[in-house]
Amino acid sequence: MFHKLLFSLLLFSALATPAGLSAQVRSINEGAPPNYELYGGYSYVLRPYDQTQANPFSGGMNGWDASLRVPVPVFGRWLGIKGDVSGDYRNDGPNFNPHSYFFLAGPQLSAHFGRSTLFVHGLVGSAHLNQEVIPSLKSGSTFAMAAGGGLDVGLTRGLAWRITGDFYNTNFQSSDATVHGIVNSNGRVSSGLVLRF
Repeated sequence: MFHKLLFSLLLFSALATPAGLSAQVRSINEGAPPNYELYGGYSYVLRPYDQTQANPFSGGMNGWDASLRVPVPVFGRWLGIKGDVSGDYRNDGPNFNPHSYFFLAGPQLSAHFGRSTLFVHGLVGSAHLNQEVIPSLKSGSTFAMAAGGGLDVGLTRGLAWRITGDFYNTNFQSSDATVHGIVNSNGRVSSGLVLRF
C-alpha cells in the first residue's frame, strides 16, 4: 500500500513539475551504474611464445576493438548482452600482411563499485582472416569464441577508461603452421574509452 501511494505521489510530481523532478532524479541516480556501455579502443593480439625467435614475444598484431553492452532488464544491471567487433593487423613485409576480424556476442556479468565496474564475459561468433595472403587456408571464416574480463575505471558517471583482456580461440584449418601463430588460441589486451548512458 505504501509503495503504491509513493508511486502515485512521484507520478503526480513528475507531471506537475518536470524540470524540478528531472534535477532531483539526476541527483538521486548520480551514483547508480549506467544501463548501456559503448566502448572503443586499441587492441593488441599476443603472438604465441616462440623460443626460436630472438625476441620470443614479438610479432603480435595491432588493431582496434569496439563493443556495445545492453542490460537484460529481468536480471538487473549486473547482467547484460555484449556485442563485440574487432580488427587486428600484422605487417611482416610486402608479401605477408594478414588481418583478422572478429564478430562476437554473449553475456557479460558486471559488479559496480561507485563509478567503476569489474566485469567478465563469454562471447561466441565468427572470425575472418584475409585468405589471399595465406593460399593454404581452407576457409577465410571460422567459428570463434572468447572469454575474459576487465575493469572500467569511472572518470565521470558517463565516461570511463577500460582495460580488458581476453583469451580467444578460432579453428582456422591450413597445411601451413603459420596460421596457428596468427590467430588460433591467442590472448588479446585492449584499452580505451567507454561512453555510459
